[in-house]
Amino acid sequence: MIARATLAAATFGVASFFLVASPSHAAMMQQLGSLPRGGSYVLDPDPTVDTAAIGLWFRAPGAGYDNATPGISDLAATAAAVTPLASGRSLYEFVHTVGGNLNIEVYPDIVGITAAVPASAARRVVAAMTAAYFAPAIDEKSLKTARANAAVLGVQERYEADSTLHDLLFKQIFAGGPAHYPTLPGSVAQLTSMNAEQVSAFAKRAFRAENAVLTLAGNVDQTSVTAVTDGNGSGTMDPPYDSPLATAPSSATATGSVDGVGLAWIGPPISDEKAATALDFVADYLFRDGTGVVMKALDRTKSDALVVGQFITLHDPGVMVVTIGGDQEKQAEHRVLDALTSLQQPLDAKTFEAAREAFLYHVASDTQTPQERADNFGWYSTEGNLSYAPGIANGNYERNARSLDPQYVAGVVRRYLNKPIVVDLVASTPQKEGQ
Repeated sequence: MIARATLAAATFGVASFFLVASPSHAAMMQQLGSLPRGGSYVLDPDPTVDTAAIGLWFRAPGAGYDNATPGISDLAATAAAVTPLASGRSLYEFVHTVGGNLNIEVYPDIVGITAAVPASAARRVVAAMTAAYFAPAIDEKSLKTARANAAVLGVQERYEADSTLHDLLFKQIFAGGPAHYPTLPGSVAQLTSMNAEQVSAFAKRAFRAENAVLTLAGNVDQTSVTAVTDGNGSGTMDPPYDSPLATAPSSATATGSVDGVGLAWIGPPISDEKAATALDFVADYLFRDGTGVVMKALDRTKSDALVVGQFITLHDPGVMVVTIGGDQEKQAEHRVLDALTSLQQPLDAKTFEAAREAFLYHVASDTQTPQERADNFGWYSTEGNLSYAPGIANGNYERNARSLDPQYVAGVVRRYLNKPIVVDLVASTPQKEGQ
């Protein structure tokens, strides 16, 4: 499913604004179409809520079109958000003013800019967001702000085992291409080496209107779409930015600021919907916080290990990732591998039926808010299969989930989750007790 904050996502936050979930949200048919000045949109109206979620999603390589400048996508996306618009205020300032929040999420192959705002501000946010990105005007001042934000995020991520291990695992799995590189470089010097001219050129190419998907969910309607005022593209969206696999991905040991263990397996592409759904089911069954089999077992042993497991749905291929931080990482690793080995044999019918119903409930609960729905539509659109997005009315995801059976899931586990790529992350300096 969508990999929020698991692929070194860069966020640029403003004032918090709480979404109002609608448990009675009817499954309204989403509306799809073309934007008036290039690009496409997905509209998911729900007049029963007071909020709107607006997103712009682009296919863009995080390390640049030559894969030589890791971080350029992050700098471009953030700088565009803080550049003053014709009104004199930046997108960042405007969203803050209306009481919303703005997030910029940069992944190896895509960029998502998302805002959650009061419904009354939806049209104005669409106008400001498309102006900021469809006609970016990046200068040294906005780039300086973007560099400072990226530097802070880079330090934070170095002290987060989950983020660090994701980057290291992808480096082992992919021989080149965007996924081989981190979305933020390892040093401030690499950030400062990119000048405004470079970053502006990247932004104009990556954020052009025809390369965009605009997602709108919550209290929105067709008038929101007509608020787009910029863009003059008549072309098409870039093809997905896939990365070549390493010939023989190998395990590795790396040094970092914290200890941890990461495990990864190469999975099916987004086009193999049933297999991808089966791996989502496995991740939910084993690793969902509070209910996962592995998580409950660790709780019973009072382990301090922090385990995060997710199948990351990508265009081709997807990747199952499990990261382990905290204490007793190796014991937790063995527990994870034992659990996966057990799933190579079909679960009994009663256990499987209960797990599948829990999985369906979790999918539904994770697509309740406008923000969650808009994000799913953006992610799955840019990865190449909108009809498979969880939350799409009459979509493929729920049908695939309901079609799963114990034998099929066990077969997918045997096929994809056999031998993992393992990265052992070792702190470069001894940690003091209590840190």
